[in-house]
Amino acid sequence: SNAIRPQTIISATGCLQVAVQVLTDTAIDNGKDSEAFRKDLMNIARTTLSSKILNQHKEHFAELAVNAVLRLKGNTDLELIQIIKKTGGSLEDSYLDEGFLLEKEIGHNQPKRIENARIMVANTPMDTDKIKGFWI
Repeated sequence: SNAIRPQTIISATGCLQVAVQVLTDTAIDNGKDSEAFRKDLMNIARTTLSSKILNQHKEHFAELAVNAVLRLKGNTDLELIQIIKKTGGSLEDSYLDEGFLLEKEIGHNQPKRIENARIMVANTPMDTDKIKGFWI
């Protein structure tokens, strides 16, 4: 009783092809014009962020999102953008930082400044028996 007739499928396929063709014909590629491309990204971000929660901060978060995406320099892996949530403060305190943020308290009787430090990048829990990393 819920069967779709073959004519309906054929008709929908034709409509889909026409819709794709119209979108392809009317699309504008601003990939080579960085200012127009940024403007397009800002419009997309503003539209996406139009919610009750972020409506007052929409411009700020749109700017953060576009800057983060543009830092990827063409890479489409959005997993490279990490969001770190912190309690306290306001939404306007949010910022985009280059690099990696690591929040650690300085231990008791530990130096507050170290010159010519070696830094280890680890992608694993810091259990001493399971540490895997490399030095830079």
